[in-house]
Amino acid sequence: MKQNLKYVLKLFLTLLFSAFASFMIAISFAVIFAKSSGWIFYTFTQAFTLILLVALIWQTVYDIGFKDSNMVRTGHRNEDILRGFKVGAAAQIPWLIGLLLSFAFNIRFSFYRIFNSVYWTFLTLASGTVKAEKIAEIKMRDIGAVGITVTFLLLLIVPIVSGAVYILGYKGIDVFSKLVYKKRKEK
Repeated sequence: MKQNLKYVLKLFLTLLFSAFASFMIAISFAVIFAKSSGWIFYTFTQAFTLILLVALIWQTVYDIGFKDSNMVRTGHRNEDILRGFKVGAAAQIPWLIGLLLSFAFNIRFSFYRIFNSVYWTFLTLASGTVKAEKIAEIKMRDIGAVGITVTFLLLLIVPIVSGAVYILGYKGIDVFSKLVYKKRKEK
Protein backbone atom coordinates (compact mmCIF):
# COMPACT_ATOMS: atom_id res chain seq x y z
CA MET A 1 0.00 0.00 0.00
CA LYS A 2 2.78 2.39 0.95
CA GLN A 3 4.58 1.55 -2.31
CA ASN A 4 1.42 2.24 -4.36
CA LEU A 5 0.98 5.62 -2.66
CA LYS A 6 4.59 6.47 -3.48
CA TYR A 7 4.04 5.63 -7.15
CA VAL A 8 0.74 7.55 -7.28
CA LEU A 9 2.41 10.61 -5.76
CA LYS A 10 5.33 10.34 -8.18
CA LEU A 11 2.94 10.13 -11.16
CA PHE A 12 0.83 12.99 -9.76
CA LEU A 13 3.90 15.22 -9.53
CA THR A 14 4.83 14.18 -13.06
CA LEU A 15 1.35 15.21 -14.22
CA LEU A 16 1.68 18.57 -12.46
CA PHE A 17 4.95 19.16 -14.25
CA SER A 18 3.42 18.15 -17.58
CA ALA A 19 0.54 20.60 -17.02
CA PHE A 20 2.99 23.44 -16.33
CA ALA A 21 5.22 22.50 -19.27
CA SER A 22 2.19 22.18 -21.56
CA PHE A 23 1.01 25.65 -20.59
CA MET A 24 4.45 27.01 -21.42
CA ILE A 25 4.34 25.19 -24.78
CA ALA A 26 0.89 26.63 -25.51
CA ILE A 27 2.04 30.17 -24.69
CA SER A 28 5.21 29.75 -26.76
CA PHE A 29 3.31 28.39 -29.75
CA ALA A 30 0.77 31.21 -29.46
CA VAL A 31 3.63 33.65 -29.98
CA ILE A 32 5.32 31.59 -32.71
CA PHE A 33 2.12 30.98 -34.68
CA ALA A 34 0.52 34.40 -34.04
CA LYS A 35 0.41 35.30 -37.72
CA SER A 36 -0.65 31.86 -38.99
CA SER A 37 -3.90 29.96 -38.93
CA GLY A 38 -5.36 29.07 -35.55
CA TRP A 39 -5.61 25.44 -36.58
CA ILE A 40 -1.85 25.25 -37.09
CA PHE A 41 -1.40 26.55 -33.54
CA TYR A 42 -3.93 24.10 -32.11
CA THR A 43 -2.52 21.12 -34.02
CA PHE A 44 1.09 21.75 -33.04
CA THR A 45 0.16 22.55 -29.46
CA GLN A 46 -1.87 19.38 -29.00
CA ALA A 47 0.72 17.18 -30.70
CA PHE A 48 3.58 18.49 -28.57
CA THR A 49 1.67 18.41 -25.29
CA LEU A 50 0.48 14.84 -25.84
CA ILE A 51 4.00 13.71 -26.77
CA LEU A 52 5.26 15.38 -23.60
CA LEU A 53 2.57 13.70 -21.50
CA VAL A 54 3.25 10.23 -22.90
CA ALA A 55 7.02 10.66 -22.54
CA LEU A 56 6.74 11.73 -18.91
CA ILE A 57 4.29 8.97 -18.03
CA TRP A 58 6.50 6.49 -19.87
CA GLN A 59 9.56 7.45 -17.91
CA THR A 60 7.73 7.13 -14.59
CA VAL A 61 5.56 4.04 -15.12
CA TYR A 62 7.74 1.83 -17.32
CA ASP A 63 10.26 1.40 -14.51
CA ILE A 64 7.49 0.43 -12.09
CA GLY A 65 6.34 -2.36 -14.40
CA PHE A 66 9.88 -3.57 -15.00
CA LYS A 67 10.67 -3.68 -11.27
CA ASP A 68 7.37 -5.41 -10.51
CA SER A 69 8.06 -8.16 -13.05
CA ASN A 70 11.38 -8.89 -11.32
CA MET A 71 9.70 -8.88 -7.90
CA VAL A 72 6.99 -11.30 -9.11
CA ARG A 73 9.63 -13.66 -10.58
CA THR A 74 11.52 -13.72 -7.29
CA GLY A 75 8.34 -14.20 -5.24
CA HIS A 76 8.44 -10.85 -3.43
CA ARG A 77 5.23 -9.56 -4.98
CA ASN A 78 1.94 -10.90 -6.26
CA GLU A 79 1.21 -10.37 -9.93
CA ASP A 80 -1.12 -7.44 -10.64
CA ILE A 81 -1.06 -6.63 -14.34
CA LEU A 82 -3.63 -3.85 -13.80
CA ARG A 83 -1.40 -1.96 -11.38
CA GLY A 84 -0.47 0.65 -14.00
CA PHE A 85 -4.15 1.42 -14.67
CA LYS A 86 -4.78 1.72 -10.93
CA VAL A 87 -1.81 4.04 -10.35
CA GLY A 88 -2.84 6.18 -13.34
CA ALA A 89 -6.46 6.37 -12.15
CA ALA A 90 -5.42 7.27 -8.61
CA ALA A 91 -3.10 10.00 -9.90
CA GLN A 92 -6.05 11.47 -11.82
CA ILE A 93 -8.25 11.83 -8.72
CA PRO A 94 -7.18 15.46 -8.05
CA TRP A 95 -8.06 16.33 -11.67
CA LEU A 96 -11.45 14.65 -11.29
CA ILE A 97 -12.09 16.58 -8.07
CA GLY A 98 -10.98 19.77 -9.83
CA LEU A 99 -13.39 19.10 -12.69
CA LEU A 100 -16.28 18.41 -10.33
CA LEU A 101 -15.52 21.55 -8.30
CA SER A 102 -15.24 23.54 -11.53
CA PHE A 103 -18.77 22.50 -12.45
CA ALA A 104 -20.07 22.95 -8.90
CA PHE A 105 -18.72 26.50 -8.61
CA ASN A 106 -19.24 27.25 -12.32
CA ILE A 107 -15.76 28.74 -12.81
CA ARG A 108 -14.55 30.16 -16.09
CA PHE A 109 -13.70 27.51 -18.64
CA SER A 110 -10.45 29.25 -19.57
CA PHE A 111 -9.23 28.88 -15.98
CA TYR A 112 -9.95 25.13 -16.08
CA ARG A 113 -8.20 24.88 -19.46
CA ILE A 114 -5.01 26.44 -18.05
CA PHE A 115 -4.73 23.75 -15.36
CA ASN A 116 -5.34 21.09 -18.00
CA SER A 117 -3.05 22.51 -20.66
CA VAL A 118 -2.02 19.03 -21.74
CA TYR A 119 -5.40 18.82 -23.48
CA TRP A 120 -5.42 22.43 -24.71
CA THR A 121 -6.87 21.79 -28.17
CA PHE A 122 -9.33 19.13 -27.06
CA LEU A 123 -10.67 21.44 -24.35
CA THR A 124 -10.85 24.32 -26.79
CA LEU A 125 -12.96 22.20 -29.12
CA ALA A 126 -15.10 21.07 -26.15
CA SER A 127 -15.89 24.71 -25.42
CA GLY A 128 -17.60 25.03 -28.78
CA THR A 129 -15.48 27.94 -30.01
CA VAL A 130 -11.87 28.62 -30.90
CA LYS A 131 -12.08 32.38 -30.38
CA ALA A 132 -10.07 33.40 -27.31
CA GLU A 133 -12.45 36.25 -26.44
CA LYS A 134 -15.44 33.89 -26.30
CA ILE A 135 -13.56 31.18 -24.39
CA ALA A 136 -12.66 33.78 -21.74
CA GLU A 137 -16.38 34.44 -21.17
CA ILE A 138 -17.59 30.82 -21.09
CA LYS A 139 -18.37 29.27 -17.72
CA MET A 140 -18.09 25.52 -17.07
CA ARG A 141 -21.83 24.91 -17.16
CA ASP A 142 -22.06 26.65 -20.55
CA ILE A 143 -20.04 24.06 -22.48
CA GLY A 144 -22.96 21.69 -23.04
CA ALA A 145 -23.36 17.92 -22.86
CA VAL A 146 -20.75 17.15 -25.53
CA GLY A 147 -18.20 19.42 -23.87
CA ILE A 148 -18.85 17.88 -20.47
CA THR A 149 -18.48 14.39 -21.93
CA VAL A 150 -15.20 15.32 -23.62
CA THR A 151 -13.76 16.81 -20.42
CA PHE A 152 -14.62 13.66 -18.47
CA LEU A 153 -13.26 11.36 -21.20
CA LEU A 154 -9.97 13.24 -21.25
CA LEU A 155 -9.42 12.09 -17.67
CA LEU A 156 -9.18 8.51 -18.99
CA ILE A 157 -6.09 9.20 -21.11
CA VAL A 158 -3.62 9.03 -18.22
CA PRO A 159 -4.89 5.71 -16.78
CA ILE A 160 -4.96 4.14 -20.25
CA VAL A 161 -1.45 5.29 -21.15
CA SER A 162 -0.18 4.42 -17.68
CA GLY A 163 -1.69 0.93 -17.86
CA ALA A 164 -0.30 0.24 -21.33
CA VAL A 165 3.18 1.48 -20.40
CA TYR A 166 3.14 -0.57 -17.19
CA ILE A 167 2.34 -3.72 -19.18
CA LEU A 168 5.18 -2.96 -21.61
CA GLY A 169 7.56 -2.49 -18.67
CA TYR A 170 6.27 -5.63 -16.99
CA LYS A 171 6.85 -7.67 -20.14
CA GLY A 172 10.22 -5.99 -20.76
CA ILE A 173 9.24 -4.55 -24.13
CA ASP A 174 11.32 -1.45 -24.77
CA VAL A 175 9.62 0.34 -27.67
CA PHE A 176 12.03 3.27 -27.75
CA SER A 177 15.07 1.01 -28.12
CA LYS A 178 13.38 -0.86 -30.95
CA LEU A 179 12.67 2.43 -32.73
CA VAL A 180 16.14 3.83 -32.24
CA TYR A 181 18.24 0.68 -32.68
CA LYS A 182 16.75 -1.03 -35.70
CA LYS A 183 18.49 -4.22 -36.81
CA ARG A 184 20.14 -4.07 -40.17
CA LYS A 185 18.99 -6.55 -42.74
CA GLU A 186 21.70 -9.10 -43.34
CA LYS A 187 22.76 -9.62 -46.93
